Order: sequence, then structure tokens, then C-alpha cells
Amino acid sequence: MSKNPEAVMDKNDLTQGPIMKKLLLFALPVVASNLIMQLYNIADSIIVGNFAANGAHALAAVGVSFPVMTLFNALFMGIAMGSQIVISQMYGAKDYESLQKGLNTSMSLAFAMGLFITIVGTPLAGPLLRMLNTPKELINDATVYLVVVFLGMLGNVYFNLGSGALRGMGDSKWPLYAMIVSSVTNVVLDLVFVIVFKWGVFGVALATTISHFASGMVLAVRINSGAYPVKVQFRKLIRPDRVSVKNIMRLGLPTGLQQMAMSLGSMVIQTFSNGFGADLIAANTVIMKADGFAVMPMFAMGAAVTTFVGQNIGAGQKERAKKGVHAGILAVTVIGLAVGIALWFCGGLIMELFGIEPGNDIMTMGVNGVRILAFFYCFMGIDGAIAGALRGAGAAVPPMITAIASNLARIPLTYFLAVRPLNAAVEKLMSAVPLDPRILGRASQYITKLNEDGTPMYDSLEEATQAAGVAVANMDGSIYRMLFVSMAASMVLGALLSFLYFKFGKWQDKGITVQSKLADKNAEEAKAKTNE
Repeated sequence: MSKNPEAVMDKNDLTQGPIMKKLLLFALPVVASNLIMQLYNIADSIIVGNFAANGAHALAAVGVSFPVMTLFNALFMGIAMGSQIVISQMYGAKDYESLQKGLNTSMSLAFAMGLFITIVGTPLAGPLLRMLNTPKELINDATVYLVVVFLGMLGNVYFNLGSGALRGMGDSKWPLYAMIVSSVTNVVLDLVFVIVFKWGVFGVALATTISHFASGMVLAVRINSGAYPVKVQFRKLIRPDRVSVKNIMRLGLPTGLQQMAMSLGSMVIQTFSNGFGADLIAANTVIMKADGFAVMPMFAMGAAVTTFVGQNIGAGQKERAKKGVHAGILAVTVIGLAVGIALWFCGGLIMELFGIEPGNDIMTMGVNGVRILAFFYCFMGIDGAIAGALRGAGAAVPPMITAIASNLARIPLTYFLAVRPLNAAVEKLMSAVPLDPRILGRASQYITKLNEDGTPMYDSLEEATQAAGVAVANMDGSIYRMLFVSMAASMVLGALLSFLYFKFGKWQDKGITVQSKLADKNAEEAKAKTNE
């Protein structure tokens, strides 16, 4: 522990000072960190798309792996959030003993979770991709990518839990520095592994894994540098504090379950999307990269609100916590509208960055998808700010319920608006006698086009014709656009449900210190009654 904890805490204390300024100063490094993370994810995609053999399919293979990765990431993201909330409330309450226990317990859980994901995720990579109806031409590269990333999951877990611990103590700068180290490492290794060694998707995955370990090591060293009121005490890592485990799991488990449910929902949506063919998958991969940029400033503000509310609830300043939420909502609304304008006008440029040529089907699908989603990100921002506030206060269950409800609603919307119409259109096309010349033309291309290993993309004319029918059915855009419409609708629903609980729920009385004081008060009253 630091010799002068009060002096260490002053600069990271969010319980005093101008609210908007504090939120923005905390959020800016988070934005920068997320920006850099997206840039190095994009570096993966750009390098694969432009330099790997059969780049478009390699790019799609990386994209189709995302829902599986997100599912497993949910296992430790919940613990990371629970740790951040516990640490922020103890930090605001200046309870150094509990803060020390919370930090050590977080690091113990990180090791256990990282090891678990590696052991379980690696053998399940291929079966999960096949279960998702991943196109045949993508399955091998996607499996390689997932296996390599899962083998290095421990570094990723330590980076995320370390970042949560530091942000809980009000420091959002050092997670940024660690991300810079990770990003530089990743980009350099991408260039070497893909361009020089010609390792393709395997090289991209290996670079990502090594960079995760680099970022985790940076934070491990920083946490124990003496710059904070507490340090990791390695002899206590094998004996985590029971109370801290209980609080972290109580606050983090709902977030983890929420992330898992959302990931499962995303896997269902990915299964639906895979049925629209490789072109839509490639376009959607790029859209999700653009999505990552769009939500960055809003998620950063959500992280700022989480820590702000956590510290102020810990300090017993409920009104200041509520004012912080209002400031966060205002900020994300303004940011969301600005992001929407940028996406509307820059959709084509975004697609070109990933090697998508103007005029082809992938470009058309991508631009349409970006424009449909453009002005709905402000709703996602409002949802994220309110959910972050509720979690910071200790009310972790309501955000879980609202998020699961909004995402579950997306599944039937997608099915009835997009999947059923696609299936009907393809069935109608395939029953045409003679077959539409456009279908036969595309089928000939597919049956003669070769995969990287020299084998035909499709084994028979029937398979190729079916794929061609999907491509032709998507040509007018009226069907695949509904995939993005359903996503936008879920954003609006999530924001509405979160706002209703924020307005009418008792979220301000859920904090650890508040509950402890209530328990003490009840105990005193019970004792007084006994004495009477």
C-alpha cells in the first residue's frame, strides 16, 4: 500500500470538482484507448484484405469468428465490470483495507478465468463455427484464427481486469498506455507475419495473441509500481477474499450473463446473416469495424459514468451521482448525432479502406448498412450511459434485463423481416424453369473459383447454384437491409427500457457501502428493541 494514500487519491478523485469536466477528462483516455484498439483491429483486416492470399475470404473468416470470441469474452468481461464497481466504491469510500482485498481478488479471478477459457474454448472453436452455419470456404481460416486467439486468452483477461481496476481507482490513462504498447506490437507483427512470412490468418491471430500478453504485462507492472493506495500482494492471490468474491460476483455476474446472452443472440443473428452469402458477410465485417468506431466515444462516456457514480455512491453523494448521469446522457446524445452525420457521408470511403472496390455488391451492401444504422447510435449511447450508471451504483440486474430483452427482440425481428423473405425469394428463383441466366452465370463462377488450397469453392453445380440464388435474391437490397433495420430497432428499445428504470427505479440504494450502513442500522435497531 502507498505510504500516503490520500495524496495518491487526490488526482483520481471524482467525488469533487466540476462534473462534466471530470467526466470528459476521464473519458478522453478511454476514447483514445478504444480508438487505438479499433485501429489495430482494423490493421488486422486491412493487412489481411490487401496482402493475404484470397484476401476477401480471409477478411470474412476473421469477421465470422467475432460472435464466438464475444461469447467467451463475456465470461471475463462480467468479472472485470464487477471488479471495477467494487474498487470504485471502495475508492470513493476511502476504505483502503477493502480496496486491497478487492484488487487481489480481481487478479486471482483473472488467472482462473483466462485458464478456463483457453481450456474450454480451443477444442470448441471448430464445432461452434459449424453450428453457426459458417460458409464452407471460410471454416478453416476461421477455426485457425479462433484457436490461436484462445490459446493466448490469459493476456487478454489480465489486460481487461487490470484496466477495470485502474479505472475504478480513477486512472484511465495507464490502460491507454498499455493499449498503445499492444497496438504497436500488433501492427508490427501483422506486417511481419502476413507480408513477410505469408502466414495469412494464422499470422494475424498470432500477432493479436502476443500483443495481448504485452498489454497485460504493462498493467501488471504499473499496478505494483506504488502509484496507487494498494498493490497486488502475490502471496494472497491463491486465497481470494470471500467478501470481495461475493461482491464482485454479485455485481459482475449479471453483466457477464448479459454479455453471454447478447453473444448468443449475436451468434443466432450471425447464423441468419451467414445465410445471405459470403458477400454480405464481408460487407457486415466492415460495418462492424465502423460500428466499433461509432460506439467508442459513447462507450467511453459510459465507462466514465460507471466510475463516477461508483465513487460518489461509495462516498454517499447520491445527488452528485445523479447529476453525473444527466451530464453523461447529454454528452452521448451530442456525440451520437455527430457520429451519424460522419457515417452517412463517409460510408463508401470506409468500405474502400478495407480493399472493397467501388461498384461491386459488397460495396453496395456495406454503404446501405452503414447509412441505416448511422443515426441510431445515439440511442445505443444513451443506453450505455444509463446502464453504466446503474452498474456503478450497484444495480447490476436491471441493465442485464433491459439488454437481454432488447437483444432477444432482435431475433424474431430479423427472422421475420429478413430471413423468411430471403428463403422465399431464393425458393422462387430456384423453381424457375429455365433458371434465371444470372443464377447460372454466378453458379459457373462459383464452381470454377478455387479456394487457397486449390480445391473448388463448391463441390457441385447444385451447391453453387444455391449460393448463386442467394446472391441474386440480395441484388435489390430490400431483403438484406432488414438485417440492419432490426439492429436499429433493438438500439431504440434498449435505450427506452434503461431510461424507464433510471427514472422510476431505486438504483441509488444498491451500493456496497449503502447496504452495509443499512445493515448496521437494522442491527442497531434490532439490538435496541432487544434491550427494551
